[in-house]
Amino acid sequence: MPGPWRYCPNCSMPLTTKMDGGRDRIACPDESCGFIHFGNFSIGCAGVVIRDGKALIVQRGIEPFRGSWQIPGGYAEADEPILEAVEREVREESGVIAKVRDVVGFRHSVGGSIGGPATNIYLVFRLDYVSGEPSDEDSEVMGAGFFSLEEMEEIPGVQGLSKWAIAKAMTADEGIPGLTPDTLAGPVRPGFSIFGVGGFTEQA
Repeated sequence: MPGPWRYCPNCSMPLTTKMDGGRDRIACPDESCGFIHFGNFSIGCAGVVIRDGKALIVQRGIEPFRGSWQIPGGYAEADEPILEAVEREVREESGVIAKVRDVVGFRHSVGGSIGGPATNIYLVFRLDYVSGEPSDEDSEVMGAGFFSLEEMEEIPGVQGLSKWAIAKAMTADEGIPGLTPDTLAGPVRPGFSIFGVGGFTEQA
């Protein structure tokens, strides 16, 4: 049996495989149960916060990549709206309070390409600075501060994806925002967050 799955998490039957969606998948043989394992997935989020022409970055205090610098971010909890998740991660890792403006980009990595077993999508938001000074009090962080892109070139270990995201956020045309929280679609299901080009800045 591939992977760590051996017994059905729903009914405890020994798992087998079945063809579903054009590929073999780990599945429960009990048709009345119907469990199929579609893989492990995670959602990451990070925030670019700019103040006085400089962007907020933090130095990782844990592995992997301990000592490197990046924009603050982490994983969204399973029951957490994505806007709350990125604002929380920025606040927890840096002590800075900021509010989401828009999405400047995203990265998708397939099955373990970033060191873990999960396929991951990583959304990068641009946030407006509200208050607070950078702090390294969080146990996962060794340092924090606002730096220009030029200053970052002199700092060892600033991650390339973070510099890319900061450059995107800094050079974005104010008249053409990224994907913004959008209410144009009208009422949506509870728990949904909708983003669109030219959307409204009010959360759906």
